[in-house]
Amino acid sequence: MKKNLTVSIAIFIKDITAESFKIWTQVRTEAGPLYGMLEFPGGKIEPGETPEEACRREVLEEVELAIPVQEKLVLFKYQDYSVENKNICLFVFISKFRELEEHRGQWHEITYTQKSDYLQGKIPPINHVIIDDLAVYIKSQHEAGLQDLIWQQ
Repeated sequence: MKKNLTVSIAIFIKDITAESFKIWTQVRTEAGPLYGMLEFPGGKIEPGETPEEACRREVLEEVELAIPVQEKLVLFKYQDYSVENKNICLFVFISKFRELEEHRGQWHEITYTQKSDYLQGKIPPINHVIIDDLAVYIKSQHEAGLQDLIWQQ
């Protein structure tokens, strides 16, 4: 029987254009099949937590970055998937990027300019889906002249 997990992650994004954007990832240090891959900070939603509260807590725990309560986290999408013996419901939040110099060693910047295929083997498989969906969304917002609405949802 598969275990059901509910997880929140944060994608910090900057330098958004219709053709490209930059996102921050961290190196996964937890032992297992994803060890050493680039991933987004996040983790399990604890009982009594909202997905957004869990996202803020996990970012603080994993990379020692406190996201101010007044700073909006935008729920970009839900993503269901299965891996090994787990069914995962993933809440994907996006946030405006800010300089993270004090965390520089933990973070790795990725510039996205095409499909995420060039990241094959460097990020978990589900992140290809998330990043490619984000690229389609950003492009559609730019084509509609609504690029600033990303942060107003």
